[in-house]
Amino acid sequence: MRDPAQDQPREVGSVAFRSRRILDRLWHALGRQLRHPSGALGSLVGWLMAFANDEPNRIAIDALKLQPTDQVLELGFGPGWGLRTIAARVHGRVCGVDQSDRMLRQAASINEVAIRRGRVLLVKGPFNPLPWIDSTFNKILLVNVAYFFDASGRDMAEVYRVLTEGGRVVIYVTSRETMCKWPFASAETHRTYNQEELFDLLSGAGFHRTRIKIKALALPFGIRGLLATAEKGRSCSFGE
Repeated sequence: MRDPAQDQPREVGSVAFRSRRILDRLWHALGRQLRHPSGALGSLVGWLMAFANDEPNRIAIDALKLQPTDQVLELGFGPGWGLRTIAARVHGRVCGVDQSDRMLRQAASINEVAIRRGRVLLVKGPFNPLPWIDSTFNKILLVNVAYFFDASGRDMAEVYRVLTEGGRVVIYVTSRETMCKWPFASAETHRTYNQEELFDLLSGAGFHRTRIKIKALALPFGIRGLLATAEKGRSCSFGE
């Protein structure tokens, strides 16, 4: 007669395996939502992004060195708090592009007055191509967005294209050493960076290597971030 106790380790192992599978799916679903928030869960993710991005947004916006007449673009504006902060500091036009309908609605609500006055313009669409002519903006902001750029570099090349000569782009990403500890940031949903790879993202788009600066940041809760600033010099084409 078989002892039922002999089957217990196998059953426990099977339960643990199924639990890991479910947890992996949940983390992957969160990673997809961070990439493209949608539905009711997307709204919650949007507000979580606003909280998580509060300090990176503050640091990155300060690094833009905004002036009253600046024309500013933010890629991946999420719930729109960054746009609101920028619009309060400049008199020029502030534009944002995001691929999520849910984020567009949240950002439109937060920036309702500025939109009505024609000071803020929100666009739903991809990062490539951007719906503006060459050299439209002199300041461009990207906070926790470069994870979702294409590997070929075309998204970043579009940023370079719409930036004016002498214009400045600021990019914040959480560094790979931190991202690799977060189960939702898998290679299927997030492209992560170290300092050299972030530098190469910018130089590959056309920014001269002498005009790129990367700063390592120590943020609350042990988070390590990277802040990149780059200024556009002489004209050159993507891939030179």
